[in-house]
Amino acid sequence: MQAATRSRFAVATALHSLADRAVYPLVVGGGVALVVGSVAEGVSYWAVAPPVVLLCAAIVVVLERCRPYAAAWLEPHGDVAADRMHLTANLAVSQLAILTYGAALRARDSTMQVWPHEWPFPAQFLLGLGIIDLGLYWVHRLSHSVPWLWRLHAIHHGPRRVYWMNGQRRHVLHEAIEGAPGLVVLWLIGAPVDVVACGFATITIHLMLQHANIAYRAGILRRVFSVAELHRWHHQRLYADVQGNYGALLSVWDALFGTTLHKLGDAPPDVGMDDEPDLPLDWLGQHLWPFRRPAAREGDR
Repeated sequence: MQAATRSRFAVATALHSLADRAVYPLVVGGGVALVVGSVAEGVSYWAVAPPVVLLCAAIVVVLERCRPYAAAWLEPHGDVAADRMHLTANLAVSQLAILTYGAALRARDSTMQVWPHEWPFPAQFLLGLGIIDLGLYWVHRLSHSVPWLWRLHAIHHGPRRVYWMNGQRRHVLHEAIEGAPGLVVLWLIGAPVDVVACGFATITIHLMLQHANIAYRAGILRRVFSVAELHRWHHQRLYADVQGNYGALLSVWDALFGTTLHKLGDAPPDVGMDDEPDLPLDWLGQHLWPFRRPAAREGDR
């Protein structure tokens, strides 16, 4: 009887572990494959991406309730209203950037094309995504060392919890600055607008899982993707503890440029930003805060 009980427990544990490891590839991989595959077949990005992103968000919200990483993070911390505004504003900025990119692409000199248009669309997408993500990595990294960029970025580190919606908790100006390097490079080499659009959809879906309050495991995927297990270390409470793991989508940039935080085990749920205690809780206040006179200690950064 005891042997049978132990066997059932072992099977249940194995299935539980397998389910935890399936969350990231199924939600992110499945969502991205659906968007990219549909666009490759000629379906409009605007027809497929919004419902897929909404579906992924709904799945993440349910999983946060069913399998939370930190039970305390399920409760509002006076952040929900501001996070909804951040989510809405930053998604609007990213979609406007896609439209602006398309208009700028049509206006450029079409004779100066170096983009590999002959490649299959999924290959073009991966190339474009890598360029976008490399730009995000460098702006994020600089945002931890350049004082005026830190003033914009500190808003992201303010919350006392990490959950799916605060992946978009960013100053709209910082949102625009982060995406600019990749967009400029892609425009210069003539990347199609659908490549940019699918890249942005990928980042949006990934950020939900990167910040999700879900006790999922990424396993070997951590060597490639900047998943929640890595990113929670980047949200630790003291400024000195968050200087690394800058990758937005890919963790390979941190490995390549020597900015990996070599932390073992699960990150403690002790997140936030003690170094900026005057950060407002409301969305408008957070957008005005970076332009106030910075505290004297920031000049030393």
